[in-house]
Amino acid sequence: MDKLKKLERMAWLLDNSFRIPGTSIRMGLDSLIGLIPGIGDTTGGILSSYIIWQAARMGVPRVVLMRMGVNVVFETLLGAVPLVGDIFDIAFKANQKNVQLLSNYYQSPQASVERHTVSIVLIAAAIIAVIGLVIWLTIRLLAWLISAIG
Repeated sequence: MDKLKKLERMAWLLDNSFRIPGTSIRMGLDSLIGLIPGIGDTTGGILSSYIIWQAARMGVPRVVLMRMGVNVVFETLLGAVPLVGDIFDIAFKANQKNVQLLSNYYQSPQASVERHTVSIVLIAAAIIAVIGLVIWLTIRLLAWLISAIG
């Protein structure tokens, strides 16, 4: 588990290595890099993906890797929103979450796989529902525009 210790250290560096002066709030290099407009959050997402890549090399099942990927994508996309995204990035800590998922997998592989299978199915269902809602709203808007014009 020497690799796990290295990944824990990397996650700490990316998510918790600095304390905001005058507070107990911790942030890491990921949050600092995320402040750079345009490329910061993308760079942070790439750095965060390293943990997933290493987990894959360690033989972690796809469903756990997908759950880890959801954390990175979620943090990267929401982190790109000015100001709110920076606050979210400090609070969410995807790298810490992913190392915890990895640790949980090694402590109880079967339970971890079952839990993440359910969460991935629920996330996929939510994404499909949102896409369906957007399509439905678009059709309704177009129908309203056509009737308003005609």
